[in-house]
Amino acid sequence: MTQMPSSIRRSTSFVHLQGAAPTEFSIRNLMVARLGGFAIWGGIVVWGLVFASTLAWSADGGNADRVTEAATEANSTDSAPGDQTNATVEGAAQSVEVRQFLDLRYSDADGTAGLFDLHFPVSERHTISANDAGDIIVEGDPRPAVLMIHGGGWAIGDKWTLRTYCDRLAQLGFVVVNMNYRLAPQHQFPRQVDDVRQVLLQLVEHSDDWKVDLSRVGMFGYSAGGHLSALIGVLGNEERSTQMLASEWPRDDPRWELLPPIAAVCAGGPPCDFRIVPDDNAGLSYFLGGTPREVPNNYLGASPTAHVSPGDPPMQLIHGEKDLLVPIENSEKFAAALMDAGVAVSLTVVENQGHMMTLFHPKTKQQIKDFFIKQLLQQ
Repeated sequence: MTQMPSSIRRSTSFVHLQGAAPTEFSIRNLMVARLGGFAIWGGIVVWGLVFASTLAWSADGGNADRVTEAATEANSTDSAPGDQTNATVEGAAQSVEVRQFLDLRYSDADGTAGLFDLHFPVSERHTISANDAGDIIVEGDPRPAVLMIHGGGWAIGDKWTLRTYCDRLAQLGFVVVNMNYRLAPQHQFPRQVDDVRQVLLQLVEHSDDWKVDLSRVGMFGYSAGGHLSALIGVLGNEERSTQMLASEWPRDDPRWELLPPIAAVCAGGPPCDFRIVPDDNAGLSYFLGGTPREVPNNYLGASPTAHVSPGDPPMQLIHGEKDLLVPIENSEKFAAALMDAGVAVSLTVVENQGHMMTLFHPKTKQQIKDFFIKQLLQQ
């Protein structure tokens, strides 16, 4: 039975400008201005993510201090104090070989948009081979999987920016899937969301060959990828009419019934609520297809906070305290909504860090590993 959580506890202070406490109006306008900056800052963001993904897992040799985060007490996603299981798993992972299969195709989208990579850990109990027909065959027991989704303001970016993350997670024992998706403005919402669903269907179709445990599928994304991960996570148990707000699939499409349940979501720096955008603001039109006045259902359908309900998967949110691109209020309000619904959620605030730098901060790296080990490996 789901237990109702306590209120959010933050281990870090949130610094406001001197003067009166911020009003809903001031926060609202701040969030709108920064969300609209995705189109301008996208190039800077993605190259920051490239650099970040390269350094993130090697910056501290795997010995980062554990961060204290805001979490539900009764239904927390944290590891127990003094728990040595994660350290044991990470230590054993250092010598694990990872087999990569790059640029596989999940759709006929132009260019690289329909491509994904697979990262398999190799062990005495798990061997991987590919036959002449190109089929990938894994021998061994089923293992949990993590789907990785890159950032870039929904307009740029590529899966290779997360490749180092993928290898490190695979060394821990996960089958890791790293995907590209169709990009705005050529392809607007909800096509990116449907692309994520298509990759999840690849896991279903090949679960026997790849030895994937479909009851233990997690998702990680940062920035725009964090948004897509969170949105898929909260929409999984919604009514079909709500799911269709973020899909081009027909209501009676058989693919709906084939999608696997999502067991855990880790989202970093995610935009979570587009309903705050003023009616005639066009800052996100390149992604959402118009202003809120023109396409109100797109702004509703794309907002993870709007679709929170009991039964959503455990969530780990990570946000830089000084994120100027996606303000931390996004994660704070999303976490509060999840807690009110009785969903297990942790919000890790990385002190004094902005949007790009948070991704490769040692605390972020450690929290990603701890979360998926607890939610998917220890279940």
